[in-house]
Amino acid sequence: MNLLTNRTEDMYSRLKKHIEFAEEIFINVSFIRDSGMKLLIKDLVKAQKAGKKIKIITSDYMNVTEPVALYRVVQNDLKNIKIFNNINKISFHPKTYIFKKEDQVEVLIGSSNISWSALKTGVEWNYNISGNISNPEIKNILDEFELLYEKNSFVLTDQWLREYEKKYKNTDSVKLIENNSSEEKLPLEIEPIKFQIPALYELSKTREEGYKKALVIVGTGLGKTYLSAFDSLSFKRVLFVVHREEILHQAMETFKTVHGDKKSYGFFKGSLKDTQAEIIFASIATLGKKEYLNSDYFPKDYFDYIVIDEVHHGTSNNYKNLLDYFNPQFLLGLTATPERQDNGDVYEICDYNIAYECDFVTGINNNWLTPFKYYGIFDSIDYENIPWRSGRYDLEALENALIVEERSNKILKRYLKFKNRISLGFCASVKHCHYMEDFFNKNKIKAKSITGNTPSSERSRIIEELKSGEIEIIFTVDVFNEGVDIPCVNTVLFLRPTESYTIFLQQLGRGLRTFKDKTILRVLDFVGNYKGAELRPMYLTGKYKKNSPSPLDIEDLDLPSGCTANFDLELLDYLEKAREKKTPIKTKLMEDFNSVKEFLGYKPSLMDIFTYGNYPVNFYLQNFKSWLNFLEESKNITIQEKNYPENIKSFLSLLEKTSMTKSYKIPLLLSLFKNTIKERVSLDEIAKEFMEFYQDKVHKKDLNNKKHLNSNNWTLENYKKLALENPIKFMTENKESAKYLSFENDYLILDKYLYENLLFENNILRDILDRLTYRNKNYFRRKYNLEEE
Repeated sequence: MNLLTNRTEDMYSRLKKHIEFAEEIFINVSFIRDSGMKLLIKDLVKAQKAGKKIKIITSDYMNVTEPVALYRVVQNDLKNIKIFNNINKISFHPKTYIFKKEDQVEVLIGSSNISWSALKTGVEWNYNISGNISNPEIKNILDEFELLYEKNSFVLTDQWLREYEKKYKNTDSVKLIENNSSEEKLPLEIEPIKFQIPALYELSKTREEGYKKALVIVGTGLGKTYLSAFDSLSFKRVLFVVHREEILHQAMETFKTVHGDKKSYGFFKGSLKDTQAEIIFASIATLGKKEYLNSDYFPKDYFDYIVIDEVHHGTSNNYKNLLDYFNPQFLLGLTATPERQDNGDVYEICDYNIAYECDFVTGINNNWLTPFKYYGIFDSIDYENIPWRSGRYDLEALENALIVEERSNKILKRYLKFKNRISLGFCASVKHCHYMEDFFNKNKIKAKSITGNTPSSERSRIIEELKSGEIEIIFTVDVFNEGVDIPCVNTVLFLRPTESYTIFLQQLGRGLRTFKDKTILRVLDFVGNYKGAELRPMYLTGKYKKNSPSPLDIEDLDLPSGCTANFDLELLDYLEKAREKKTPIKTKLMEDFNSVKEFLGYKPSLMDIFTYGNYPVNFYLQNFKSWLNFLEESKNITIQEKNYPENIKSFLSLLEKTSMTKSYKIPLLLSLFKNTIKERVSLDEIAKEFMEFYQDKVHKKDLNNKKHLNSNNWTLENYKKLALENPIKFMTENKESAKYLSFENDYLILDKYLYENLLFENNILRDILDRLTYRNKNYFRRKYNLEEE
């Protein structure tokens, strides 16, 4: 027996020797940190490939085990990993490493868990005990391990790991367990870090499952571009598409760092149109034009792997042109903020397949992003006096309210009190931007502004001046919301009314990136009585859901690890009154409808509300019983709609609310109403409609289960059987739908009186298809995006 203290020989060196020696390796540790697993993983994988038997037990005791360490394990396909089943919440502190070869056993037992400091640099006491398997104490150690492994632990699964990652918090007490700075002594090599490890694992799994598209939702500042560079390593030709040209050079440097000189690189933007490089970085403003989407520039299958950066912009026409043209082996959509006014299409771009999601809360809890100190500062401007038009404040009136000396002096005073020197200020307009720049400079704070009109070269120079300390603050409008990387920023000022959760997250994310010696981000948020201000506490928790916006009690704030929030007393009073003031849901829905109506310039349909509204359509249907009832109560109903016969009103309501556990009713009803109103359709026609419907990649998801084996090879007979056994049977037997549908002699028949009434109503087919389109889009978005009702 001898003692190891990491002084003359470190624990890792001894473990490495024993791993090489052993035929069987048993590890039982209370926690695993990624710094330690990075050391051990190659040795363990090599041992497993050599046929050595490995068993590992660890735990989630006190949330010290890092999820990313376990993802590193599963990513490397290390088998036989179990988690201690701590149902009684007892302490779990073993640190034991067992190595067996024939009858000889080596045991390392003492104070070292799996972390860099425990295995390399920390003051640790571990005894190395050698003995024969017949030794009673050795046998007892082996028996106790086997009991824990077989009877008191469960297998590490993907599902358990995903849930553990989301609830994990890297608290201050956890951070003290090891000195992270010691990890800098690891050999420098380009490899996935932080969220990239679990994200790469999930992307590989989704490709194994047959998906050709995937969406990754990752908080600003975590390194989405590096993720795409690592994930595309095994693909020959790669296209990286952005909506802002200034991001392209930064993206190219990232890919060069990961791919090295093994690939050729080029741009497709403006006058630069490289068509030969293996990795091409393209501006959507250029490549999205139809004149470039042809074989003269690129064959449809030229790219094996396509990255759509900030994919929430992907609903524009140029993106649609590009996505319709190219046929890659795999498409990756990246975004930090999928929630936007037309977000229904964002998920559809990637076939509703969310491979991995890591918001800013998970990022901070895992120590991948910088914690924040939030200061909610009361803004005395009365925003109720500023006109609200087309979903936003009138810009001229807003500028007149914001550009006043009293407010600017308050901003300056708070800035001087809380600043951390390297700052970004987000303004409402170009005029507001330049005003704040001048005001700060007059008060001897070196400031500059960057707007959309600032030339790229000047923009880069100003950013370098901020990094070097030549200036203290940059005022900007919109430009820094996406794609600009200034990790050293440690103070952000929100100087505009930010009613959008997406914009709030984008602005917050500009300061969350980690940087040497940066321990905290200061957030100075000037909050007034503008629309959505009462939701600010919920924004800070990351728990905001577009479908159910409601104020949160400030006393119940569950902030990310290491974060704090302070609110001015006046702001606290306002938020409390706003929380207690319960606007009737019907009033909110009418306001929402009118906002969409003003934005579009015409009366919105159900699909318009689904696409642009802040509340889901089912809120309207639940609270007003039907869409026609809503239109009538909100005084938006036409005379024709008001005078619809009762059977038409009832039928439209049925389309809005009929239950759908599967999508089968949609193609059944489309067979009657797709292009014209039919009184009857044959079973053959229904089967053809089913076949066409389920050839769509998204719709086909509903046939990917055991009941529909080999659906890729289905004939019309298979679809006939599916239609007969499911929607036809249900809709012709159900009390409500059987009023309008019957099935006789292999024909689906529409009720005679309903059919006759439908023929006499102009635009009724449009209304029917509006409801069917909504039900279809909503079904697939909810089911495969797993959104809450």
